[in-house]
Amino acid sequence: MKADAIATRMSVLTRALPLRILLVDDDELELELMADRLASAGFEVQQAKNGEEALSILQSRWYPLVITDWQMPVLDGIEFSEQLRARGEQDTYIIMLTMRGASIDYERGYASGVDDYLTKKVPDAELVARINAAFNTLALRRSLKEAREALEDSVTIDAVSGVFTARELRGRLHTEICRAQRYGRQLTVITVGARSTDGVALDGNIQRDIAQTLSGVVRAHVDWVGRLSPDGEVTFAVVLPEAGVADGPAIKERLLSALTRYTQSQPLALSFSFGLGALERNGPGGPSVETSVLLDVAEHCRACNGRVGLEQLTTVKQSVAGHVAIPCRHGYAVASECPLQTRNVKAV
Repeated sequence: MKADAIATRMSVLTRALPLRILLVDDDELELELMADRLASAGFEVQQAKNGEEALSILQSRWYPLVITDWQMPVLDGIEFSEQLRARGEQDTYIIMLTMRGASIDYERGYASGVDDYLTKKVPDAELVARINAAFNTLALRRSLKEAREALEDSVTIDAVSGVFTARELRGRLHTEICRAQRYGRQLTVITVGARSTDGVALDGNIQRDIAQTLSGVVRAHVDWVGRLSPDGEVTFAVVLPEAGVADGPAIKERLLSALTRYTQSQPLALSFSFGLGALERNGPGGPSVETSVLLDVAEHCRACNGRVGLEQLTTVKQSVAGHVAIPCRHGYAVASECPLQTRNVKAV
């Protein structure tokens, strides 16, 4: 098996996967025999007597490949696979060992997360070939995941709404904050949440229409719109360079008027909510404001009912701590009614 072992080792090393295998079997003799076969092929082998022990081992160390028996006490192979996948361990390949000629519920096994099956008496050449295939599959999965993540990082426009993605929004907003604080300029962010009053999910066309409506109200080439939530509730952030917290309520009213006109032409009843956060102080001498904090304060403002109470107190505390201005706070004094109070808009 030396040639096959070398091929496997080279294949794995080029993909930076460790040659570690966790072997799980309650039969001590079978466990030792299989462990010896794998060790002679050049693999590092860890042994476990049942699924429960294997899960404990996997909590402290990752194994790219697990070869497990089906029938075991305490926790059998199927239950072990189910619990491992339930923990989010998708980056581990599972091979189930069976007795030759045994009746196997393949459908249940694959549903539990098993990737492949082998009989215990499989010849050495086939054993190494299947392990090699398992490592290559893992390497391919990892490469595809990295490629997908790289592609997502490179995308700047949200495919559904047509505005900047959530990642691009945060990156651009960070730049805007740094520029505003360096040159002593104002900066305001208004977050806009949209939902159906009937609980119906907003389709891509509606999301795009809402985004275009928001973009049509603000100044071209100065203000811009980004998708705040990549999924779940439809939430946008309208970024307004040169606008201060005092300008926010009037801008919000313009946004609301435009959204109202759009909503009146739609059969679906829509509701909109607004939040606002702005730089509290201008100039390089002021405290720095984190991008995430500015957005979080605006989102807490959006969730607030605009009246004195626990929600408003929580928002005010966060705004003071983060050096982010909100409409209802002037210094440390808080207005009894917020000028940005949420309204609902319904189709006629």
